[in-house]
Amino acid sequence: MEFENSMHDIFGKGFKYVDELYYNVNNQIQFGEETELSDVEVLVYLQKLHYMSGILYVITDYCYEKKCGPFVVDANHINEFVENFSTAFGEAFYSTDVIVISFTEKLIWVLFHEGICWLSKG
Repeated sequence: MEFENSMHDIFGKGFKYVDELYYNVNNQIQFGEETELSDVEVLVYLQKLHYMSGILYVITDYCYEKKCGPFVVDANHINEFVENFSTAFGEAFYSTDVIVISFTEKLIWVLFHEGICWLSKG
């Protein structure tokens, strides 16, 4: 509930589907729907959009499948989190979509399964 409240307070909206986060787009990169990316490559694309700092809320397919909230990760440890994700959780960090949210920076990074990643500003 706290996460949903923060989404509404900071961004003025919640979301049910990832493509609903395509608003106030500040930056984007198209890499092509057919491009296969490793977990680390996904993070590199997201980091190219904007520097990540502070506390990040990370949503992967794991969160949807296991019906758990977002992972809370310090940006200083995001690389290790992604590198160790498959060992810790038994599946890839990236399979269709990845969302990273910074409430303090009012930024949302999205890597969307249709071959695009973008940065939305709140």
